Amino acid sequence: MRQVRPLTIVLLVILVPAMILAGCLGEGSPEAKEKVDEAIGIIASSQILLEDLVNLNERFNTLGTRYSNVDDTLAEGKSLVEMALMDVSELESRYQEARTLLLDVTKMDGAGDYAAYALLALQAVDKELEALEINRQLLNTVSDMLDVLPHAEREEQLTYYVEEINRLTEETTLLMEEAAVVAAEADRYYQEHRL
Repeated sequence: MRQVRPLTIVLLVILVPAMILAGCLGEGSPEAKEKVDEAIGIIASSQILLEDLVNLNERFNTLGTRYSNVDDTLAEGKSLVEMALMDVSELESRYQEARTLLLDVTKMDGAGDYAAYALLALQAVDKELEALEINRQLLNTVSDMLDVLPHAEREEQLTYYVEEINRLTEETTLLMEEAAVVAAEADRYYQEHRL
């Protein structure tokens, strides 16, 4: 049977390293600065969790090569799905928290450059959250396929799952590319305004 590569696109920290604050930002209130700092800190601290998800994704790509026994392979696949879903849930929670902080900054009076910066960062975070939701759908589809796999008599019976996995992977890729474009805009704003 053809090897399925469900998670070839891994989640990355969308907000570029330059967005981690090293000094004072441009014009704006101290409260706005504090919220931006906190949001960026949450995103930056997610790096280890993202790396764990990357490692799990890589293990999906080799599923079926580690064990000769089908039951062991299915158990490994289910375990990987469960761990990856836990990572996705935690990342969603962290990005939602960062999103709330950035949204607060956009609504603050006197936020100045912070508000414009937060708007750009919000776009990148929103794309990341979309990618996480698609990743969740992808993992659920992989899990469903693993449930059906023992009962499949022909490879054609798994066509739906393979096509759906490919579609979701492509959608994730597109969202990540869009997020990268917005992150680059935020980075330019950061540098141009000496934030």
